Amino acid sequence: MAQLPGALPVSRSVIRALQEAVSQDLVTREEEATGTLNAEDRLELARSLVAKRVSAWAVEHARQNAPLNASQLETVRQAIINGLFRAGPLQEYLDDEGVENIIVDGSRVEVEYFDRPTRRVDPVADDDESLIALINRLAARSGHGDRVLNPASPMVNFRLPDRSRVAATLLTTHPTMVIRRHRVMKASLEDLVEWGTLSPALSAFLQGLVLARQTVLVAGDMGVGKTSLLRALVRKVAPGERVITLESDRELFLDEDPDIAAHVMAMEERASNGEVGRDGRETGRISIADMYPHTLRMSASRVVVGEVRSTEVVPMLDAMSSGGRGSMCTLHAAYPRLVLPRLVQLCQPAGMDIDNVHQLMANAVNFVVFIRQTDQTLIGGRRHRYVSHVLQVTPGEDGKPAFSDVFAPAPGDPRAVPKLPPEGEAREELENVGFDLKWLTQEQNGRWPRPMELVTR
Repeated sequence: MAQLPGALPVSRSVIRALQEAVSQDLVTREEEATGTLNAEDRLELARSLVAKRVSAWAVEHARQNAPLNASQLETVRQAIINGLFRAGPLQEYLDDEGVENIIVDGSRVEVEYFDRPTRRVDPVADDDESLIALINRLAARSGHGDRVLNPASPMVNFRLPDRSRVAATLLTTHPTMVIRRHRVMKASLEDLVEWGTLSPALSAFLQGLVLARQTVLVAGDMGVGKTSLLRALVRKVAPGERVITLESDRELFLDEDPDIAAHVMAMEERASNGEVGRDGRETGRISIADMYPHTLRMSASRVVVGEVRSTEVVPMLDAMSSGGRGSMCTLHAAYPRLVLPRLVQLCQPAGMDIDNVHQLMANAVNFVVFIRQTDQTLIGGRRHRYVSHVLQVTPGEDGKPAFSDVFAPAPGDPRAVPKLPPEGEAREELENVGFDLKWLTQEQNGRWPRPMELVTR
């Protein structure tokens, strides 16, 4: 059987033994040092100790085995450093800019790429116990040492230092971990045009929506780029505005983006302490639904919700309909026609009936931007992400939301092109901020500059 990609030239037991030896060497050298070593000096010292240990080990190894070449020895050295300071055997995939997701199901490890087919790679742990230890080690090194995967806590979520998002569980046959990488952290609308996610007309229109303070819901299926588009939209918020982001797990990181002119404050849910109060609520937990009303007292000009997943949708829509102009959020929905049913589904646990949800959305949301993905990695292409629809939402005569296609797919092309200019106050407000309606009324302006480069067999 051919060796899987990512395989080490020696067994993991050898790597662990060398790693433990270097760890002891490092402790001894730190105790002998006159002062505390900073992170950079500690890493350099570790590299020196690793080189010595591997060199000595290689001499003994070669006495009874074929000698390792220079590349293989470097792989061994890097594996030890990764185990001591980074994500161990997962690090090479985290360093690959083309990787989007890493799925670990016991000994089965698959890596999903942006521009090539998913591939099966070498296991990252010898057994289930070792995999659980790796997961907990990653959590501890990421500053989430309180999040431990064990039978009492069989599901954990945390962020890696590179901002990748980790979800792990013991509720599957084998311990399972999924790492979702954020390949694109600082994309602008202009970048999205260059990458084929937007046409120039879409970019100009979306910028106009932001400047005109329209409430925008970015919808689409999982992993299609909703968060990247949301980041790009917030980059167009004017200086002097204050934006508050609300997330269950931080993914936006807009408060750390130096290219955003607005003042951004980031808020994140807080997990419970594991206890349940007499009212049935988890003690210590602060959810997005709890945080949203508080943002209204913090002089925020806009609120951005990274992902609407639960009953926080109700206070969010309430705030949007009563003055939270320009607020934005993302929502999971497989098709544009499922956006409204999805909102109904999220609102009903909060005690709202369908008619009230319809009326609330009609008054709260101005536009829905739907983004899709076409995956052609299996036939030699890449993952194409593109906006397929922009829908204006207005109150209908019966109080229900009415949807009109401002942008929709062209014949024979799934990407959005202009259809009907927006109606009513939204049209006036777009013109007031300088949006040129020619983007929507002249056919050549709505064209995509390049074909989607569909690959055929």
